[in-house]
Amino acid sequence: MPLAIMIFGIAGAFVTTAMSSTKTLAEVPGYRFVSLADPCHEEQMCSTIFTENICTAGSQNLWGKEDPNVNVCNVPLYRITN
Repeated sequence: MPLAIMIFGIAGAFVTTAMSSTKTLAEVPGYRFVSLADPCHEEQMCSTIFTENICTAGSQNLWGKEDPNVNVCNVPLYRITN
């Protein structure tokens, strides 16, 4: 019996940690277009997980980068939900 409780406790801790890691991986910087000199200006954290709420800063939609090393922002992002 104590062994079963210990196994369930370890499994629960693992699942909780895995869920937290998935949420962190889904959060990425959101960028807005400012000018040709600053096409991807970082604003706030957004999510890659689809929701009906687009990630925005003021009235501007925010976008993500496919490649963090390239200054092109064309990936749709969504508002982070709690």
